[in-house]
Amino acid sequence: MNEKYIQYDDEQDELFEDERFRNYHKNRPGSGFNYVIDDVVKVYPKAVLVGAIAASKYIRPPIRPRVTYDVDLLLSESDFETFLADDLPEDSHYNLEKYFTDSDSANHSLQHKSTGIYVDFLSTESTPLKNRLIRHILDNRKKTTNILRLDDSKIDIVKPEYLIALKLNRYYKIPRTEKGLCDRLDIIKILKTLIANSISFSFSEVNEFMNKQEIKSFKTIYKDVEFEINAGKKLQKDLYNQSMYIIDFEASGLGKESYPIEVGWGDGRHPATSFLLNPKAMDGWTDWDPRSLEFHHIPREKLIKEGKNPKRIAEIMIKELAGKTLYSDEPRYDNMWKDRLLKDAGYDPGLIKIKNLKYFLNKMIKATSPKMKFTDLLEEFSAKTKIPHRAGPDVTWLFEFVDFVRNTVFDFEV
Repeated sequence: MNEKYIQYDDEQDELFEDERFRNYHKNRPGSGFNYVIDDVVKVYPKAVLVGAIAASKYIRPPIRPRVTYDVDLLLSESDFETFLADDLPEDSHYNLEKYFTDSDSANHSLQHKSTGIYVDFLSTESTPLKNRLIRHILDNRKKTTNILRLDDSKIDIVKPEYLIALKLNRYYKIPRTEKGLCDRLDIIKILKTLIANSISFSFSEVNEFMNKQEIKSFKTIYKDVEFEINAGKKLQKDLYNQSMYIIDFEASGLGKESYPIEVGWGDGRHPATSFLLNPKAMDGWTDWDPRSLEFHHIPREKLIKEGKNPKRIAEIMIKELAGKTLYSDEPRYDNMWKDRLLKDAGYDPGLIKIKNLKYFLNKMIKATSPKMKFTDLLEEFSAKTKIPHRAGPDVTWLFEFVDFVRNTVFDFEV
């Protein structure tokens, strides 16, 4: 694990709380799985955290833990017998009464008072888990567990390879049940984190507790995860390296009668191409909204004096852009002005199609860094730069933003 989450200490590693579940319950003080764990160790300080909550502590973004509703703990045989007999030491019994409802020894569980979350206890006699594997974990904690550090307490948490072995054992025995499928999902999520983050792990210590069929199942799952990760990386690289054009228009206004007064486009590798358009060269191009002038600052007189014939520019656009993948940050308006230009110049507007740049970047972000938001990245970039509101410079600005997003969300070298 990276240093943010783990500190090496002899054979046991110390995991620091990742606050995933704390954030999930941040608007409900006193609730959440970490509070349950914190209270249960006051009753059973030697318990070992297993199950979906243990898996969640090894799973890192962008992978999300599986939703679960209880906490699974391993108890030593003596603690488990004490639990079944409701025969606890005085301090432990006081904490049991304070934090939990009456124990349900028949179902091997407690219910946390303030959250309603159930705590399920497992031991060497629990089915369908392997007796020998459970005993090995409990008898060799230095090698089989890490230490999960919460705010005010700590608990032993089974190491990922042993957690996988536990889940693989149950998945192999009941593969088509809900619990079996959930175990397989946890295994996949743990492996994704370990492999994607190049975290070394070894199954040499747990192989002796797995039969040939379980080992075969694990290899199949591992290969599937490896294939998915490699496919994901390929998708990321394809998105990163995808060639694209960006187009931008300035216009006489925003209404139905508005027309383009400047167009710019580029591929991000060469300087953007841009042209002013002369409205006097086109019939019906008379609309003029002074409010738009406040943004683009291009007087109509300048367009008439310096602008190119829109029909000639339409011809150049068709030659250079037809069939290309074009993007715009405002495709609704840019498509409207593109259609007006091409149609009035005698061309089929369908020869050039403009897609939504925001949708493309959102797809890139979700494929690589789901916790990030497009709006946050745009706000951060906009705070550092100024939008020019001219077609050519706007294209350049948008490509700079695309590069900013790429360099922010991609964590590999291309």
